[in-house]
Amino acid sequence: MTDIKEIKLVDVKNNSNIINNLNNIYKLWGYEEVSPSFINTLETIKGRGVIDENQVVGIVSNNSLCLRPEMTTSIVKLSSTRLINKKRPIRLFTNGTVFDKKQNKNSIKLQEKLQSGIELIGYNTKCPEIEVINILFDAIDNINLKDGCNLYLLVSTTKIMDLILNKYQNNNFEEIKKSLVNFDQDNLSKLEIDEDDKNILKDLLFTRGEPIAILKKLKNIYGISKTLDDLNFLFETLSNISKRYGVKLQLDPTFQPHLNLYEGIVFQLIGDNGKNKSVIAKGGRYDELVRFFSPNEKIFNGIGFTISVDILRDLIKEEKKNKKKILLMFKDSYLLEKGMNEQKLQQKRGNIAVLHLNPCNDMSKANQIMKENNCSEILWVK
Repeated sequence: MTDIKEIKLVDVKNNSNIINNLNNIYKLWGYEEVSPSFINTLETIKGRGVIDENQVVGIVSNNSLCLRPEMTTSIVKLSSTRLINKKRPIRLFTNGTVFDKKQNKNSIKLQEKLQSGIELIGYNTKCPEIEVINILFDAIDNINLKDGCNLYLLVSTTKIMDLILNKYQNNNFEEIKKSLVNFDQDNLSKLEIDEDDKNILKDLLFTRGEPIAILKKLKNIYGISKTLDDLNFLFETLSNISKRYGVKLQLDPTFQPHLNLYEGIVFQLIGDNGKNKSVIAKGGRYDELVRFFSPNEKIFNGIGFTISVDILRDLIKEEKKNKKKILLMFKDSYLLEKGMNEQKLQQKRGNIAVLHLNPCNDMSKANQIMKENNCSEILWVK
């Protein structure tokens, strides 16, 4: 079964407006547009084990060629080939469709998703996350979201999970990780580990909120660590930026991304209107992916985000129609050329002008044609 939906004209228009607005912001921050291929080899898409083969949409029988399930891997590979001699850091943005496949015993569901995003590769600084998250906030701030859509950034890092799981390397490591990621209290209760440790792990399932407070709690449990100190610096910087844009920050130690793409900081920008929560954007660091494709790089870091245009489209206010849409009509065929000149004149004035190319003498028919073309008025050429 394939989930194919015809996109309404108004949605196509809104998609275009959203992408144009996002692109303008990316360019102001010094990012350049690239267009990675829709079709990739399975080897490229899988990267360093980033994506399960069962998640990709194959286009030949042995799946050696696939439609892209995400764009980061292709762009990182691009930075190691055609852009190998480009001065670092590389700032890139892209827009396009990705293809998602969900398979169970009885069916296969395919879905197209429209995404927009940026990648920052090879930036020699302590926290490149600051620039990327700042751009994300700036980009969404320039989209006219509906009233009551509250934004918050859910942040974690795979290094916190490493810190939590360090003592369990030889004792239920995978089961503990799975239970934390899946919020599975029952499975944690069944594990044969120290009861005090078990209570700490259960408590961590509900440990999320204001970042500095959560970091203080983690330090009380695990002591001083570079991971927690680096996060403290990051959040102290981000807190001022988030306040400026009206975005709440939330740290969740057990949050982990679906794809095995990221190592380090991971985040989701979530819109909450009180009834529904929508994941507007996802992102994070992928230093090891850069190392995989570019082992000779001097700086092994990369970070980016992707915005779901399909989800964002449902959160924007309906655009007010400021431009007139005029239907130009004439009663005699010799007025066609004059009608074309009038059409160009109206367009120069900033109006949308549709010229009906056949003569018409019937007013009721003219009104019907006006409605069919979604015009607000008729201008008769004489």
